[in-house]
Amino acid sequence: MMLKYWRLWLLLIMVVSALLAIGLKPHYRGVQIAYVSDISPAKNVLQQGMIISEVNGKRVESADEWNRIMKEYSGNVTLKVNGRVYKFHVNETIGIDVIDLDMTNLEFGLDIKGGTRILLKPKENASSQMLEQIIATLQTRANIYGLKEIRFIPVKGLGGNYFVQIEAAGLGREVVDELLSKQGNFEAKIVKPVYLDNGKGIFDLGENKYTIEYLGNETIRLANMTIHTNETFNLDDIEFEFINVTADENTLIFMGTAYRGDDIQLVYTDAQHSGLIPRKNYFEFYFGILVSEDGAKRFAKITSGIPSQLDLNSGEYYLKDSKILLYLDKQLVSGLRIASTLGGKVYTTPQITGGRETRDDALQEKLRLQTILRSGALPVSLETVSVGVISPNLGRGFIASAIVAAALAALVVVMITFVRYRSLRVAVPLILTGLSEVIIILGVAATNDWFIWMGALFGGVFLLLLAWWKKEEIDVTAWIGSMLIPILGLLSWTIDLPAIGGIIAAIGTGMDNMIIIADETLSGRKEEKIIYTIKDKIKRAFFIIFGSASTTIAAMFPMMLIGVGLVRGFAITTIVGVLVGILITRPAYAKIIEMSAGRR
Repeated sequence: MMLKYWRLWLLLIMVVSALLAIGLKPHYRGVQIAYVSDISPAKNVLQQGMIISEVNGKRVESADEWNRIMKEYSGNVTLKVNGRVYKFHVNETIGIDVIDLDMTNLEFGLDIKGGTRILLKPKENASSQMLEQIIATLQTRANIYGLKEIRFIPVKGLGGNYFVQIEAAGLGREVVDELLSKQGNFEAKIVKPVYLDNGKGIFDLGENKYTIEYLGNETIRLANMTIHTNETFNLDDIEFEFINVTADENTLIFMGTAYRGDDIQLVYTDAQHSGLIPRKNYFEFYFGILVSEDGAKRFAKITSGIPSQLDLNSGEYYLKDSKILLYLDKQLVSGLRIASTLGGKVYTTPQITGGRETRDDALQEKLRLQTILRSGALPVSLETVSVGVISPNLGRGFIASAIVAAALAALVVVMITFVRYRSLRVAVPLILTGLSEVIIILGVAATNDWFIWMGALFGGVFLLLLAWWKKEEIDVTAWIGSMLIPILGLLSWTIDLPAIGGIIAAIGTGMDNMIIIADETLSGRKEEKIIYTIKDKIKRAFFIIFGSASTTIAAMFPMMLIGVGLVRGFAITTIVGVLVGILITRPAYAKIIEMSAGRR
């Protein structure tokens, strides 16, 4: 008997799944680190995304409370971060920006969460490939500065122009401006070993060779200079650093700066100069670069005199105990081995090679290295179209106002529907069905919920199979809804003001459709002396509803593909809302109306 109401059970499965998708999340107490500034004593110790739960032994529950405690704070401070205790000394500012923890799996946009949104436009005509290079360069900078959650969104305008939209939730304008305004200090340094015999060796710089002597206590004498470890010196117009001496005191390790940002004149990305080669157990990537004549000469001098060594794994010869290390803003980002054929040679068009186990990993590593090498110079100049700094208080106020408005609207709808049909069995389910539609839409938009929606898919299909086995009438929309809505639940998108506008549009359409269902079913009218059954009337109502839904989806689909971020969020939410309505919630409401009509 219960399977007779399988539509209501299907609705219940989707609502429960949506609630779990929204709220099933480990809850932590504290605040989340959004940014650690360069002047912070916690720089290179704490990172974005860590959770601060205690300050000086007292719990901190919100970003406002953190700001109040740390405002003009100085002296020693003890922080409990991710369960570990850290101690810092604060002179002027702690230099840590925090945001409140998300209590649900919903990803709220800047309009609600607060932060900075910047829209950039290339000064020249940019292709989609060039836009990818711009975003990759900016993303590398963001990673260097510890901004792991900053979003770079490619946007295509109505006129076909490309833009870059940057969203940084919880961050102020000055942080994002710093990311964009910095040109990126790139350096490529080469590890240069010098081998000793009885404490003496030759510091080989090509045409010039200098006697070097180890004096003990990590001190050397070179070209009439006495140098200690970690000291820098200049020789033949090259900046070197004495790194260390090996434990057996037979090898001295130096590091010389071969290239700086202005030495990298071009990084090739075309198919002629870059690509992938499948090998036996891995994929090899390669790409060429064009460097300045001065940079090529420095490379040749630094690598002179370094012996070669066979790599047994690859069968290739490389310079022994040497690497070229890539630094961005003084931070090491990658290291590459140097082929023995390049040692001591002046090459202005060297080739970068490497390998990864899979094709995708090789492509990603190639792009990452290309981005690092041109990190100081974007493919084209960018100009700022707009900068928006949004306070989280605005979002909180909007949400509170939206809830109040929704409650008042629901009350008005109940009253009008009750006056029209004189039955709470019609009015109350209408509001509850609309609320369930909102819950399902938000559940579909939630993140980290694939296992929940897979359970909903199996549960919905099992319910329909059981009802079919019991000879209940199952229409094709039920099968589509039981599978399509959970599959959509595997996706996720940001809930911002346009998305909320999409929810409102979908619910408004849903209310109209449900009133059509109620009116068509309960009107009791006759046409051409034919008395329509309840099921016939519901079919008539759904003919109107499906026509309206098809029109809405057709109108929203192009907007979703245009590429403008705000329009896309509205379109996606509206389409999902319409699909949830016509496949799950409105058929369930029709069943409730059918039951009510049968009792009249």
